[in-house]
Amino acid sequence: MKMDFTVGMGRNLAAYEVADHAKAAEDYGFSAMTWVDQPNLSRDMYSSLVIAALNTSRIRIGQGVTDPITYHPSVTANATATLNEVSGGRAFLGLGAGGQFGKVMRPRSTREIREAILFLRGYLAGEEVEWDGSRMHSEWSKTRVPIYLAVDGPKLCKLAGQIADGAIFLGIHPEIAKWRVELIHQGAEEAGRDPSEIEIWARNMVYVSDTKEEARREVTSYPTMYIKMHQFFSRDVPEIHDLRKRLEKAEPGIVEELMSDSANAAKAYDPYYHEHIEAPHAKLVTQRMIDTYHLTGPASEVIDRIEELGQIGVTTISTVLFTIIDKIGMMRKINEEIMPHFRN
Repeated sequence: MKMDFTVGMGRNLAAYEVADHAKAAEDYGFSAMTWVDQPNLSRDMYSSLVIAALNTSRIRIGQGVTDPITYHPSVTANATATLNEVSGGRAFLGLGAGGQFGKVMRPRSTREIREAILFLRGYLAGEEVEWDGSRMHSEWSKTRVPIYLAVDGPKLCKLAGQIADGAIFLGIHPEIAKWRVELIHQGAEEAGRDPSEIEIWARNMVYVSDTKEEARREVTSYPTMYIKMHQFFSRDVPEIHDLRKRLEKAEPGIVEELMSDSANAAKAYDPYYHEHIEAPHAKLVTQRMIDTYHLTGPASEVIDRIEELGQIGVTTISTVLFTIIDKIGMMRKINEEIMPHFRN
């Protein structure tokens, strides 16, 4: 089975470490790398992306992810086009709805995300586009840059299938992943697109270790979705009801358990400890919550779970190193113990 692997860097990487980590990611066979956009928590994303571009020659580079409002979308488009020029055409644009992770703001609606993607795609290609009543175009950017959309609920999953080049989601439980892949493909079919042309990234931590317990300290504080599962499963929409039924059939009691544990973790959550080892909410994260989002433990078990995701329709394992202490060491382990099984 063929599977691509990408890697994401976060708040715990200093600016002077970017070059070495980018080189390592390229040397260890990752096809793409991303940086988070969290101004209150992390080093500047675009500075990091340019450093990475200047110190590599093959790996693709992009946001993981940015939102369409913190910066005017023309600024995001221009920065992305510049990154694409600096990197020799290796840039992509990772876009999401936004939130409080270092930027106190409300998540954007599906309509706003759709408008942003269409604006960004046209602006990057040099077309005249409109934003907030103003028409504009780039005087120099004439390139189509791939756009990847971070998705969660049914509307964004379908939107990714309709107009994005790829989708990035958290949550690798087989039933959750399958549910999202089906919605992404449904969106593609509704738009007359070939679903197989859309890259689907399952974002998680891959932590190869002798036991799952060894991974626990370094994976419990990410993702913040740990503290949002109770809200997610409480949404009164048909697609969520369907997902709950699927999960209950596969593992009776799992939904109520995840919701209860999520609500407990939410009470301890502090946004300034996002992606921080031993964050206040981390001690309340259960192994079942970890297994819902991450691939941890012996290489053989990780490989089995990745194969299951591949059969569902996931095309890319998008690991992140946010709270992993030895980031280069973990990239090496993934390269040596996991990747060889997915090169064909």
